[in-house]
Amino acid sequence: MKKIFSKVLFLMIGMFTITVSAQAQGMPQMPSLPADTMVRQGVLPNGLTYYIRHNETPKGQADFYIAQKVGSINEDDSQRGLAHFLEHMCFNGTENFKGNEVVNWLETKGVKFGYNLNAYTGFDETVYNISNVPVNNTAVEDSCLLILHDWADGLLLLPEEIDKERGVIHEEWRMRNVGTQRIMEKQLPVIYKDSKYAHRMPIGLMEIVDNFPPEVLRDYYETWYRPDLQGIIVVGDIDVDRIENKIKELFSPIKMPENPKAREYAEVPDTEGTIYAIDADPEQSNARATMYFKSDVLPRELRNTQVYLMTDYITDMITAMLNARLDELGASADAPYAAAGSYYGGFWAANTKDALAIVALGKDGNITPALAAVYRELLRAIRGGFTVSEYDRARNEYLSRIEKFYNNREKTENETYVNNYVRSFIDGTPMMDIATEYEARTQIANQIPVEMINMAAQQLVTPDNRVVSIMLPEKEGITLPTEAEVASALAAVDAEDIAAFVDEVKAEPLIPQLPAPGKVVSKENLEKWGAEKWTLSNGATVIVKKTDFKADEIVMDAQAMGGTSILPDEYTATLKFLPMAMYQHGLGEYTYKDMQKYLQGKQCSVDFSFDNYTREISGHTTPKDLPTMMELLYMGFTNFNITADEFAATQNMMTGILHNQENTPDYIFSKVASQQLYNNPRREPISAADITSASLDQTLDVMRKMTANAADYTFFFAGSIDLDTFQPLVEQYIASLPGDAAAAQKEAVFPEALAIKEGEKMYSTTTPMQTPQVYVLAMEYADLPFTAEERAAAVVAGQVLSQRILDKVREEWGASYSPGATASMQRVANKYNSQALAQFPMKPEMKEQVLEYLAQEFKNMAENVTPAEVGKVTEFMVKMAKEGKEQNDSWVNGMAGEALNGVDTFLNAEEIFGKLTPADVQNYMKKLNDSDTYRVILLEPAE
Repeated sequence: MKKIFSKVLFLMIGMFTITVSAQAQGMPQMPSLPADTMVRQGVLPNGLTYYIRHNETPKGQADFYIAQKVGSINEDDSQRGLAHFLEHMCFNGTENFKGNEVVNWLETKGVKFGYNLNAYTGFDETVYNISNVPVNNTAVEDSCLLILHDWADGLLLLPEEIDKERGVIHEEWRMRNVGTQRIMEKQLPVIYKDSKYAHRMPIGLMEIVDNFPPEVLRDYYETWYRPDLQGIIVVGDIDVDRIENKIKELFSPIKMPENPKAREYAEVPDTEGTIYAIDADPEQSNARATMYFKSDVLPRELRNTQVYLMTDYITDMITAMLNARLDELGASADAPYAAAGSYYGGFWAANTKDALAIVALGKDGNITPALAAVYRELLRAIRGGFTVSEYDRARNEYLSRIEKFYNNREKTENETYVNNYVRSFIDGTPMMDIATEYEARTQIANQIPVEMINMAAQQLVTPDNRVVSIMLPEKEGITLPTEAEVASALAAVDAEDIAAFVDEVKAEPLIPQLPAPGKVVSKENLEKWGAEKWTLSNGATVIVKKTDFKADEIVMDAQAMGGTSILPDEYTATLKFLPMAMYQHGLGEYTYKDMQKYLQGKQCSVDFSFDNYTREISGHTTPKDLPTMMELLYMGFTNFNITADEFAATQNMMTGILHNQENTPDYIFSKVASQQLYNNPRREPISAADITSASLDQTLDVMRKMTANAADYTFFFAGSIDLDTFQPLVEQYIASLPGDAAAAQKEAVFPEALAIKEGEKMYSTTTPMQTPQVYVLAMEYADLPFTAEERAAAVVAGQVLSQRILDKVREEWGASYSPGATASMQRVANKYNSQALAQFPMKPEMKEQVLEYLAQEFKNMAENVTPAEVGKVTEFMVKMAKEGKEQNDSWVNGMAGEALNGVDTFLNAEEIFGKLTPADVQNYMKKLNDSDTYRVILLEPAE
């Protein structure tokens, strides 16, 4: 067995002022880390654990969770799939909430199913959440706790509800049964040989799901849903004492079983040499290889000690530095892989075995050389070590990340605390207050030298406990490698004399010579936004709002009218590839590789994106790194650069990632739908041919055209901004950009060729499918006056329609796992600015019934919408609007939205949604109905 880093940890312990009191399993026993005193933790006499914390971000809301230390691993052979099935049944009838009342009641309080109300089932845990609950009275809090109580010990599990849910589960299996899933089902018995993990995928076996007697599900529930394996977590704007008393009142009467079954954890045995699992599937989208190096998990008694923090830091550094090397190698056209990476954590899904994993995507399906190349880089790190300069950058990035988290500690959101407590309950990890954890992690980072990181890395890679998983597309031209061929390739790498890594770092400034600064020529107070509008000497506009939402956050968004619609059709392939090409770029004399090193340790980013009709530049940073973000912005306008090598490397990467995507039903349906709606290659999903045909010269030309005139843009900033120090930065980096107010583009160009075309009312085509299902898109559209009220009616109409489809198609008929609909109004649109659509895969046998229902329901929405339906949605939207008033991103987006077309949909959103009536929703849908544009597009399985 491989005791993770045992030698290194012994050495490190002496570096910290911690008393070693005893020996346990060969490792010094260490004191527990201090728990956050702001969380109330307790254990009831029946064994149930609870965690309660008062927190006011967001104000007036609370999260209610129940975590179970059980999952699919606890099923016996007759119960495969029932842990997941039971999770579904928690929303289908409890002692105090019959039928669908859990969902219905919570949605009247603004808690949206699937968004704030959800659950997941893993191999070793099942977690339920009721999140972002407006707790404006104690009755709401008590009802949420009552729901948790019923999930813990009050499920009805009625036979008729179980039978209805069988179809839903089966459709979930159908939706998820893609190429990767099918390969994994084949490989688990190989990579988890002699372990229960080999046969416990949470989705289970459909022959069991379709046929199990209800008492088998109840047996699982009564055996495993019990107090000693359950944790209640409540965090939010609540009275901690009152919640604690209520938990004691509700949960103390729950009794433990008389003879509880032991909760045993499935082991993953150590193995000699290397296990190989090599498989293919016609719908596997790319060639992927993962090589695991298994190691023991950290003993539970050490997880709440400094040893856990040290281990977490060391593995973070190893994978961060290895990933940086892989990224650097991959940024060349002749890189031996399309993409690569590494991570450290649980061995696939196991709770009892960890692993270092290296991952490679092959070029053109050629996976063996890709895996060998990544393995070579791992050995280069193991044999030659990481360099001091690499470590300094990785450590600085780590320190800047945790510093930002520490600086924003007063505005830590409920979800962050909840996730920490869930992991503490299930895994035994630390539950420290943010300040203490920041101090501890900073101390560890500053005291561990690179030599110890290198020693630890060497212990992770051994000749035994290795697993290689290879997944390939099953298609002409791709040959499945044999185990012997892969083993031979890895052995050849082992035999190489691998040179040590040489770290090359550019020392020159990013901007060799600063331009002459421009000026802020006028200032205007935007009273309703609580912001200032600055007009610059080059014609650009800056709107800045100082906030205190977070102490260490600044958000930027720049908007301009006019996009790529002005470019000729010969740019089609380049425009489709553009977002990917811009991912891997340099600035000035700095290549992409140089930029990655330059930005390590700095919390800032700037991203340019251009659609058909508008242009956007987004950015995030901290006050400390604001100057660097402004540098990136300036250089993006004036000296954006992609080398031929970088461009070719990105083409190779995307070709590898999307290698077989065009043979998947999802892709084919997307392409069919776009062809029917637009009949224009520019609107189709990107293809391998597009990637190959994309032009570097055209890419750089697009960037120049889209950023030629800074006066086109309005730059919005919100966050912790010192206006006195911010103005010189604006003058230096924005006002100095080339700009001409007289030539500024303020309107978009709307070519008829890019608009929706008239087409068949019903279109259907077929394609071969490994798992037969029918893909449907039903929609209608119109051109309507854009107002804040009409937009709100569209949003609500889409959610009401979605809920109706969910209730009928999923819950009543079991015809689809995730049916739904949306409706929207676009601020800037070509020909039609409003649409409602339903899109989902479904059971083929139910096609006619579902299509008839959809056609009728689109019509019904114009005639019969109830106050209860509207009320559920508007409660949620009002809550979201309130949350947005405390977020920098929302303010920036709200101001930018008004700038695009003069309509504010942000400031009065609570009032607008609060006043919305069923008649408003019906009128909106009637306008769509009256347009007579309803059409259906289908992709069906070939016979």
